[in-house]
Amino acid sequence: MNNRVVVSGMGIVSPYGVGIEKFWKGVSQGESAAKLVTKFDVRDYPVRFAAEITSDQFNPREFIENKKSIKILSRATQFGLGAAEMAMQSAGLDKDKQDPSRVGVTIGTGGVGPVDVDLFSEIKFSRPVDESQKSEFPKDNIGQIFRIVMGQVHPLTPLKILPNMAAAHIAIIHQARGSNYTIATACTSSAQAIGEAFRQIQRGENDVVITGGTDSMVNPMGLLGFDMLGVLSRNNENYRQASRPFDRKRDGFMLGEGAAILILEDLQHCLRRGGPIYCEIVGYAAGSDAYRITDEPPDGYGIAQVMTLALKDAAILPQQVDYINAHGTSTPMNDKTETWAIKRVFGEDAYKVPISSTKSMIGHWAAACGAAELVTCILALNHQLLPPTINYEEPDPECDLDYVPNQARAKNISICLSNSFGFGGQNACLILKKFEGEGEPHE
Repeated sequence: MNNRVVVSGMGIVSPYGVGIEKFWKGVSQGESAAKLVTKFDVRDYPVRFAAEITSDQFNPREFIENKKSIKILSRATQFGLGAAEMAMQSAGLDKDKQDPSRVGVTIGTGGVGPVDVDLFSEIKFSRPVDESQKSEFPKDNIGQIFRIVMGQVHPLTPLKILPNMAAAHIAIIHQARGSNYTIATACTSSAQAIGEAFRQIQRGENDVVITGGTDSMVNPMGLLGFDMLGVLSRNNENYRQASRPFDRKRDGFMLGEGAAILILEDLQHCLRRGGPIYCEIVGYAAGSDAYRITDEPPDGYGIAQVMTLALKDAAILPQQVDYINAHGTSTPMNDKTETWAIKRVFGEDAYKVPISSTKSMIGHWAAACGAAELVTCILALNHQLLPPTINYEEPDPECDLDYVPNQARAKNISICLSNSFGFGGQNACLILKKFEGEGEPHE
């Protein structure tokens, strides 16, 4: 069985605010979502900015009916529930009219739970660990610390730690009793989640899958941890220009956070109920560099492999691709390697296909970036407008393709390719196209 798969709904919580319209306005106008971090004190941090979602941009109470449950939901889960609610409304799906056993959930997620700064915001320690106690801390005080912490938080708080909470809560709220998966493959998570949801519908296992990704690494562990890895830009003085994929002066990425949820649906199921159709997903591939945890192979063979396999899966030639949404992190290594891989797959046509990086504007959403970038592709397809790569000022001789610099570009496009790569060498590629066939595409 090889059912056709369409996208019938989308929802997003982003550093631009809540909803698809705000997201597309920011991305299409080349607006940087960079902000100085407000959620916690970053005065002594080496990196003090991120694409943060502020409290005035997202209020979980507007989306979560059970208000008491909010305190036991991680920030990423809250984002995911908000985006899923919008996606279901966008698709016009009435859960009471669906066979719940045919509605699945597949979500990509990552650093949720214990890294939430809220977990420790109100903890008071009865006996602070001072300088004289430092040598004793690991052996003698850790048990006491945890007893103090766990005695002051909600008893269900440990559930924040479980990475499957977003998928579980989405399923409960929307009565999705079909297959339920959580995928955690670092920055490839949500792209793989969407690809696996695509396969489930292709094989006839589900009629509908609520899929995408959610993550929030704008917290002390995320900001310090990624900086320790040497992958964040430290351009605190000009933070709106810090994320500059493919530019010669790029020095690392900007962290972001958010959730992007899509409704994937069997085409015939969607047509029978008269649902909207935003596009058709036609190709997917996933693979591994099997090289190093943080480095990519210099020739980009793993990246080239997934693009080649996705094109084969879609029965599409490289020269038919109208737009590539790059992983484009703004790190010296990634942008160069991705450029080489694109040249390896597309040959001379690599210089003809426009490429842009959404991360230049919204930052790196970690596990959720692939879903946000696929939403960008879908909106580009529907608006026939290519989003730009902002902050592109000085060309890099090793990154010499068309990166749609600084300004959006009107273009007739039918086929888009979206790349996602993660620590550990895990890679994924998705291909979508303008819907053709019975029924009418959504405008």
